[in-house]
Amino acid sequence: MLQGGLPRLRQLSLPTGGRFRFTPHLHLTTFRQALARPGIWVFVFVGAAAFLQLFSVFARVYSPEYGITKFLVVGHEFDRRGLAVFRSTPKYLIPDDRWGFDGQFYAELALDPLLRDPQLKIALDDPFYRSRRILTSWLAWLGGLGRPFWILNVYAALNLVFWVGFAVMMTRLFRPYGWPGVAGFAAMLMTCGIIESMRSSLTDFPGFVLLTLAMMLGGAGGAGVLALASLAREPNILGIAGLWGYRPPWLRTTRRNVLFAVIAGLPLALWIGYVLSRFPIEHSVTGDNLTWPLYGIMGKLGEFSLHAVNGDIVWRDWYSEFFTSEHLHALLTIIAVLTQSVYLFTHREWNNRIWRAGVIFVPFFLCISSIPWERHFTITRHALPITLAFNLVLAMRARRGWLIWFLLGNCFVPYGIYLFATYGHGAGGAPIEYRITSEQPSSPALQARFTQGWSAEEWTLAHTWRWGVARHATLTIVNPAAQPVEVSLSFKVRSICPRNLEVGVHGAGRWSTQLLLTDINFRTGRFLLPPGETVVDFDSAIPAVPSGKRGDDRLLSFRVKDLQIELSAPPASR
Repeated sequence: MLQGGLPRLRQLSLPTGGRFRFTPHLHLTTFRQALARPGIWVFVFVGAAAFLQLFSVFARVYSPEYGITKFLVVGHEFDRRGLAVFRSTPKYLIPDDRWGFDGQFYAELALDPLLRDPQLKIALDDPFYRSRRILTSWLAWLGGLGRPFWILNVYAALNLVFWVGFAVMMTRLFRPYGWPGVAGFAAMLMTCGIIESMRSSLTDFPGFVLLTLAMMLGGAGGAGVLALASLAREPNILGIAGLWGYRPPWLRTTRRNVLFAVIAGLPLALWIGYVLSRFPIEHSVTGDNLTWPLYGIMGKLGEFSLHAVNGDIVWRDWYSEFFTSEHLHALLTIIAVLTQSVYLFTHREWNNRIWRAGVIFVPFFLCISSIPWERHFTITRHALPITLAFNLVLAMRARRGWLIWFLLGNCFVPYGIYLFATYGHGAGGAPIEYRITSEQPSSPALQARFTQGWSAEEWTLAHTWRWGVARHATLTIVNPAAQPVEVSLSFKVRSICPRNLEVGVHGAGRWSTQLLLTDINFRTGRFLLPPGETVVDFDSAIPAVPSGKRGDDRLLSFRVKDLQIELSAPPASR
């Protein structure tokens, strides 16, 4: 047989008639083996396709002025509070976004990784919590050669750099398991936790890559790498359960376990001691991210149920919703990670260090509080060790039912790929915060302005909203036509605490509802909109209350989301 599993031509004996004849003979066994064991080129092709997809987003985001700092998600408030060097360094600021997201803090720490500047106490939302995760900040400082603009851009690129090494590691792990291994490999390269960490320049993915490398190495070397993983994200120290031995002789095993614990934990302990000398503990040690088991998940399921009942999910257009619906993806995230957890506990691989590390993170994941679940996509970062262990063990045990387990355990992946693929499209500013629909083929070009008592506009890919910051807020609608038109308003509204909300138009009507801690659909009756400006009042009897979020000192009352103005013909013309 020729090298590479190709069929060969076998010369047959001289038949009657005196002529030679060559007949191809295909070895079916060899062909089946080739199908069962895909070559390295399959993994290279899948990995290259995934890399090109990721790199194209970085290329689209890049600008000569700001580099790729859009991935840092810097808010205007924390830029104003920041270190002098952070404020003066060119970087992309999200338009009208006051608070930004977590990656901005670790990027700022990269400008002063020894925590010497006292301004850090004001610049960071929680100095003790953020400063514990210092590894990626140090890497950015080293990679940027001490130059602020380079440092910020190196930090923004770290997730992609780690991804290249991660793809090589995944090839090593999944290649022995045939086509199920290819499927698990592909799912891991673009799973949601990686996408979330990459698009916001977070420490989760670099820490997870180091955690995985530690499990692959094992022994004292693995413990040393685990120490680095814990300096990227301290919950990674739980991975020590994957390195420990659980077999006799017990005295020798205990000594090795203690040694591994010291190697892995001592650098983190020393660094936390140093951080304590710089910053006091002002908030919960866990950042209010942990609570009783399943509490956060049950709260999110309740929120999903309300959205499903209120018609926020268009089930008849399920294919589009599967890729774009934030509410449906919240349910898929719960289904996927619970499926992964159940599979790991029912398909035990005690001798597999990655399985042990994944299982130990299951209780941690189940205890995540409702605060991270509010932005449920961030939850997928915490589940990365579980997701890897699931896909690896599933590929190792590809038997009957494999496809069902695989689809359920990875059903949240398409949404994340779509979300990242569309990142950076458009001008980068906020989307229009209201939509106008009309029953008439031609209608006046109405305009709306949030004029009094509102926060700055906030948005995601699919939604836009403002918070009321007082008991009273106003919306001004402008009718440029010479004739009145009849309109109604619809939007989603929620509150931080139970309260009432009244929406009124002077002389045209008043509508009210009771607000809870989740979005509800609100619709006014129809009212006449004369030429010129009309003011719509939003009133609540209960004063605004603190937001309850770390680093957010605003007083908030109610949130108006996805405003829609619906036009109909005025009564006189009917």
